Amino acid sequence: MFLGEPAATQADLHFRLFGFPVRVHPFFWIATLILGMPTGPADPVEILIWIAVVFVSVIIHELGHAFLQRRFGGRPWIVLHGFGGLAICPDCDRSPRRQILISLAGPGAGFAFASLIVVGIWLSGRRLDLFFFGGVFHFLPGTIRWEWLGQFFLYGARLTDPFGSTAVNEAIGDLLYVNIVWGLINLLPIYPLDGGHVARELFTLRNPRRGIIQSLQLSIGAAALMALYAIFQQSLFTCVMFGLLAYSSYQALVAYQNHWR
Repeated sequence: MFLGEPAATQADLHFRLFGFPVRVHPFFWIATLILGMPTGPADPVEILIWIAVVFVSVIIHELGHAFLQRRFGGRPWIVLHGFGGLAICPDCDRSPRRQILISLAGPGAGFAFASLIVVGIWLSGRRLDLFFFGGVFHFLPGTIRWEWLGQFFLYGARLTDPFGSTAVNEAIGDLLYVNIVWGLINLLPIYPLDGGHVARELFTLRNPRRGIIQSLQLSIGAAALMALYAIFQQSLFTCVMFGLLAYSSYQALVAYQNHWR
């Protein structure tokens, strides 16, 4: 299925982190670079900050999965590839409840990391505005205030009292964006995103065979809607990615139905 573990190459980077083997495929760096390239003149420092932010954020996400996989008796390893990362654990507990918890642990780790950044900024006495789904949280010195704006948007951040270093401000903006927005996208019920795995486990609780079909149908529809949304947002990369995910789910659905005929 799409986004499986890529084959090893001589250009892979290998290391261990908290006892987990980690492999970074060279396409990870290429894809991250493409995602971070601006439409106008490129600032090398901003690009390097972006690559570092994505690397750290994806590692944190996969560690969220891996720690829980190990807690449930597995021996996972982590692979970073062109479309993100994987925490692979063939010997993990396959019970639906634990698989749901493992799937949610990745985005949860990213949200926790973003929360630590927000709390750190707030405790420093600087003002930060976080925009979510039509409203904004104002993190003010000594208080937090919510304001409803009544406009549709997914996310936004504004550091109205920035730090003295441009690089620090850039890193903060990138870290919040990747760990919050990418985490929310990862919860969509689309294979092989974490939300897709959660949907599969929930659908299969009552009827395993029918549940797989229903979760794949949901994955196709959700991915197609995201690809359509990306067209209106003029985001070619996002459109292609979700288009591929929709097609991958369709292929998996056809193969699954043919297997059980």
